[in-house]
Amino acid sequence: MPQEAEPDLIEILDIAVVEATVRDHRIRRANTAACALFGRPEAEVVGLDWEKITAPEDHARLHAQIRFRQASGRRRERMMVRLLQPDGDLRHALATIVLRADPDGEEYFVVHLQDVSEEIAAQDRLRLIVENTPVSMFLVDRNGRVLVSEGTASPEAAAGLLEARASSIFTAFAYLPQATSLMRQALDGQRVHQVIEAFGRRLDVHLVPIPGPGGRVASVASVASDVTDLHLALASLRARSAEQAVVAELGRRALEARDPAELWERAVRALADHLGADLVEAHGLDANGERAGLLAREDRRGPQEPDRPRTRKDPTRSPTACVTVPIGHLGRPLAVIELCRAPLADEERQFVHSVAAVLGSAALRFQMESEIRHRSLHDGLTGLPNRTALLDRLSRALRRADHDHRQVGVLFVDLDGFKAINDALGHQAGDDLLRTTATRLSHAVRPGDVAGRLAGDEFAVLCENVDGTADLEAIADRVVTALAVPVRLLGRPVTLTGSVGLALSNPDLSDAETLLNAADIAMYTAKRDGPGRRLAYDTTMRTRLAGQFTDPDGRYRAGVAPRGSPGCGRPCPR
Repeated sequence: MPQEAEPDLIEILDIAVVEATVRDHRIRRANTAACALFGRPEAEVVGLDWEKITAPEDHARLHAQIRFRQASGRRRERMMVRLLQPDGDLRHALATIVLRADPDGEEYFVVHLQDVSEEIAAQDRLRLIVENTPVSMFLVDRNGRVLVSEGTASPEAAAGLLEARASSIFTAFAYLPQATSLMRQALDGQRVHQVIEAFGRRLDVHLVPIPGPGGRVASVASVASDVTDLHLALASLRARSAEQAVVAELGRRALEARDPAELWERAVRALADHLGADLVEAHGLDANGERAGLLAREDRRGPQEPDRPRTRKDPTRSPTACVTVPIGHLGRPLAVIELCRAPLADEERQFVHSVAAVLGSAALRFQMESEIRHRSLHDGLTGLPNRTALLDRLSRALRRADHDHRQVGVLFVDLDGFKAINDALGHQAGDDLLRTTATRLSHAVRPGDVAGRLAGDEFAVLCENVDGTADLEAIADRVVTALAVPVRLLGRPVTLTGSVGLALSNPDLSDAETLLNAADIAMYTAKRDGPGRRLAYDTTMRTRLAGQFTDPDGRYRAGVAPRGSPGCGRPCPR
């Protein structure tokens, strides 16, 4: 039997192989794998000019390489080609070209084509990712020369890496000692991960040593990511957290604080610390909205230029206008905070307003508590200190007097005939008369004396630093004279006098209740002698008064015990 011809390896192997003439670059043979790569049947491929199936942009480069190969006598060459598909798409192939000759001497090319379209597409996709994200990737050899680099962490970094391809990273980035130091550590075999500041940005740098033969570092793979925005976001988050902590702490102290001054001082100090402000002041406001006094102040300007706002962080910063924030009700603020600093960001302004809101709530609390304390210690009709407040002041005055070896005097004042006027003219007229009495008492006594209303038409005056009974009598005379001046009630003049009892502290009258009771007894005795009189207490008054209201067995007769006596609970009827 005749021997069968050997199969053609070009057809058997699943590799794309093409033969093309050197003379006119026409394809004279293409196997099945090559036709599949061209996207055309064999009948269309054979006879095609090579330029018809390659990208037009590559023609000049291909011709130049063929001329160079022919001139140099090189018989084998590898190059990238882009194959034009019938639908206009391109496929990438790695071409291995071998120059051969027919038996008759005609030269032709044998071209092996390896489809690398997927690899090229993957590289292109990776390049798109790298070029459109704030990342730079580069490979550095042992001498610091950049072998390859991709990415755009920053334009300055990209320019430096391009320069380092010709020189070295140590030359191109000599002005960044921190970066070059990290690279030297990596070349010494250390894995490096650190955030550095460069080119006005913050870069997260990873350097991984790649060992070569023998374990020595041959190169360093490097990735630098721009984390400036992340850093700014984290810094902003930390700042907001710090602000919330400051506001929360001020809120806690605002609920617990007893002394407003301490809270104001803490608030202005917190604003100055957190915002780096040159000057922070808190001012109280009066009923007209005018500044009534400085509540707290934090001044961090330099002593050489007290009128120019400055900061500790940047003493050369130019001054700016101050920001003023009201505290309390919008329509009627109780105070203001004035803060001098460079322009505040929106978040910083919100922080200032949050602090102001806490202080406003605290100020309202202090105001309400102050009003409650005032009402609890003052008479609602006359505004004078009430019995509780007067006894407290008298107790403190007696302790001071005992320490200083001085005396304290008390005047007990009772209006004569007040009930008749109250019954005849009505309670409104009686209230007007009590308010007038309070005003006259306050003007008749000395500047340091304290007038108070005990109950009904009873008043008392605390007199410190008196030298004796004569001083008290002089004050009592002025009181009696002031009360005797006619007052107009419901359009008619009314003359009302007052009876005044005087008592001076001594070892037997050393506590507030006892001293006030002695003045009460003296007033009662003076009233029995007639209206509009004053009389100083002596010990015989209590004995005589007690005798008038006791039966032969020494017991008080029901309903007639004198006020302030042991058998009388206050108030007792007269």
